Amino acid sequence: MKSRIISVIGMHRSGTSALTKGLETLGIGLGDTIIPAAADNPKGYWEDRLVLAINKALLEHCDIAWNDLRIVEEGEFLDPALGDLADQAAKLFADRIAAYGNWGFKDPRTARVLPFWLHAAQRAGVDLQFVVALRHPLAVAQSLQVRNGIPQVRGMLMWAAYLLPFLDRIRSFPHVFVTYDQLLDAPEDSIRKIADTLDWSVRRDRLADYTHAFLNKDLRHHPTDSEQDSLQQPVPEVVTSAYTLLSQAASVISPDFWERLAQAQAAHRALHPILQQMDAESGHRRKRNRSIFQRLLHA
Repeated sequence: MKSRIISVIGMHRSGTSALTKGLETLGIGLGDTIIPAAADNPKGYWEDRLVLAINKALLEHCDIAWNDLRIVEEGEFLDPALGDLADQAAKLFADRIAAYGNWGFKDPRTARVLPFWLHAAQRAGVDLQFVVALRHPLAVAQSLQVRNGIPQVRGMLMWAAYLLPFLDRIRSFPHVFVTYDQLLDAPEDSIRKIADTLDWSVRRDRLADYTHAFLNKDLRHHPTDSEQDSLQQPVPEVVTSAYTLLSQAASVISPDFWERLAQAQAAHRALHPILQQMDAESGHRRKRNRSIFQRLLHA
């Protein structure tokens, strides 16, 4: 069987790290260039240093901060000026397959710049698969508020900015949706669902280590998945409807799923002028602009 690369995509604080670690139970290598754990993710990020570096460079090229909201057009990620990064990405795929046979990677920013990675995989001639990590947008926003001081409404709109614009691009690739609650409440079932959907075999010894030694429900610091919580903190309608659709896909993908996703994407795109204005007024944006100015001043 041809070597495959599996990418875990999803918003920050959505369980992407825990899901990526779970790929090892399928015999998938994550590599030995992983960034170290930190206080906000003591179990580890499981992110390849080069993937992270490429994604940060892509966002910098498009003048997008990690917490910006505006919609980036697909063509920005296919700019010929990104040729060096495209070469790096294609070489990364080839090198990781040569080293591990089957390789898995994640960085939440990948969802934000997905067209770039799809193009790189096509250039490298590799088969991509996707695990989409989902978590209630309000829980994500609460986590971002605690960790980064980001207002909850902005955090929920960030969830949409990461998940909605390019999610339809994975339609022709093998893919599976998994919620954070599903993973923590029934980890074996979640891993077996990934294996069955994407045609992998589960290694029982690794699964036992993963479910009993790595995962625990204490990882769920913000257990928000209820209508009651949403009533206490209003969630933007475009976010509510999109999460409802995607979380349903984590159980079963309905025949009209992609049509409904297109409607959600159109509703999100209609907010683009507002999202641009919110970015322009963001304190993070002002700090970033000052940082860029200082670098130019001292260049």
